[in-house]
Amino acid sequence: MAALAMLLAGSPVAAATDLTTLLANPPGTDWVDVGPAADRLVGTFSSHDYALFLKAAGSSPGSIETELNLDGFTRGYGLEWEQRGTQDLLVERVFEFKDSRGAGFWYGTLKSGSERAKQYTRAIPIPASLPNSFGAVLYAPGNGYQYRVEFVKGNLVFVVHMDSDVNDLSRPAVTQAAAMFEAAPARTDVPPGAGQAVNDLVRNVEIAAGALIVFLAFVAAGAVLLVTRRRRQTVGVLPGGLTMSADGAYWWDGAQWREASMEVPSTAQRSPDGAYWWDGRAWRPSPSTRPSG
Repeated sequence: MAALAMLLAGSPVAAATDLTTLLANPPGTDWVDVGPAADRLVGTFSSHDYALFLKAAGSSPGSIETELNLDGFTRGYGLEWEQRGTQDLLVERVFEFKDSRGAGFWYGTLKSGSERAKQYTRAIPIPASLPNSFGAVLYAPGNGYQYRVEFVKGNLVFVVHMDSDVNDLSRPAVTQAAAMFEAAPARTDVPPGAGQAVNDLVRNVEIAAGALIVFLAFVAAGAVLLVTRRRRQTVGVLPGGLTMSADGAYWWDGAQWREASMEVPSTAQRSPDGAYWWDGRAWRPSPSTRPSG
């Protein structure tokens, strides 16, 4: 027994897969990273973070956090981009689960949520090269169209949606999803100890209560389109060529978002005494840190 314990202690543990490598690059260089905010799911997120995001987006998260935990959700990662000029939006997310069964349950919830949502307009044709997937077009008056493609592969569920007031983005949405499907592994290495261990009895209870859980998911899915237009207003180029987020908390340096309270753009206009800088709308106190370009 002692020898076995020593052997197990010395066994290497696989490093968790880096989820940041599983999302696809945007279609072109005119797509700009959208900075983090309460109603944007940018970066690494937990089931609790996802519920908070839905709440901040104006929806009741219902039992979404509980369902994710029951499905064995371990972690997720999301990114958002906005296209200059059109203000079209691209959102990509990956949800990781302990096993493929849990991923299948979550995929089913998302699929039902989109297909039965009151904003559902039509299906998006999906090529045979993108199995275990579905596509849907959602529309809400005053908020525009959302082109959603979601698929499951192994223990992963991917979500892609592209939002626009006027442009049909169904084809590029499929292209983004296909790129991620092609690159995604058959299974990821999850962080040790991550995700709830749920036995079959509990899982069967979840299935029996699926109608209620899925209904709550519909409520959550409804918020996605309702906040789309608000999120597409986040990027604006102000006088002097300075790009600020809508809340004024970040500025764009050409490659990434920087905190306006911590760094000053090198091109920003300054007051004569250097104590303030102009962000295109108002004068801000200059932080003690050195200016960044």
